[in-house]
Amino acid sequence: MSFNDLERGLNQPASRSGTLPRSANDAAFGSLQSSLSMQVFKINANVQGILKLVDQLGTGKDTGGVRKALHDLTETTREMVKRGTDDLKKLMTLQQPDLPQHKTQVQKTSHDLQLSLVAFQRAQKVSAERQRTVVDVVRRKVDDDEAGRARPSSPPAGTSPEQRLMQMQAPALAPADLAYQESIIQEREREIREIETGIHELNEIFRDLGTLVVEQGDMLDNIESNVSSSAQHTSAAAGELTQAAEYQRSAGRRACCLMIIMVIVVAIVLLAILS
Repeated sequence: MSFNDLERGLNQPASRSGTLPRSANDAAFGSLQSSLSMQVFKINANVQGILKLVDQLGTGKDTGGVRKALHDLTETTREMVKRGTDDLKKLMTLQQPDLPQHKTQVQKTSHDLQLSLVAFQRAQKVSAERQRTVVDVVRRKVDDDEAGRARPSSPPAGTSPEQRLMQMQAPALAPADLAYQESIIQEREREIREIETGIHELNEIFRDLGTLVVEQGDMLDNIESNVSSSAQHTSAAAGELTQAAEYQRSAGRRACCLMIIMVIVVAIVLLAILS
């Protein structure tokens, strides 16, 4: 085989096979299903990233950059969840009842997406709980420092000289540090409220998906029932047509026999007359 032959072979259009889409609708279904599978994979990866960032809250690695990365990743994942839910609804409208693989793919994709939503919801709850814990710790520090500032500068009578010295040398937060800690508390509390709002939205999505899956299942069952009923009616009609054809053939044979008998009788009569 020459190089030109190989080149001509490569330039020939691909032969039609069962792996090619049957129609434009089938192609759109396959493309959307692949996109949804990729979105599910990204959501799961983002959930793992969220949990890793949450583990750093309240530790020495807890910085503004970590908190911003956690916030941005949570918001991005939340948008992906909304887009994935909308795409799943579109996928259900694109599936064709006469293609069993469509129903299987929709069920699998819906199951995988719901598992991802459950994982994301758990990650948000863990994040909110860790944020609350950190806020409580920081708030206690601030309250203790403010209480220390409210105490009289001179130690009360009856304290030992060592205790007086420790109280006088106890470090206190500067006003700038207090203001910074207060801003951190407000930032975390705002983040907690946003997470709680996201959890509520996710609960609404779960309810919508549950209703949609039930309705879609009922619709598919009705379609399958209608298809089965149509197949039964078609089989019955085919049987009746076969019986009719048999009856026509029998009637034709009887008519042919009668014709032959009549011809024989006429021939006999003619022979009798002529003789």
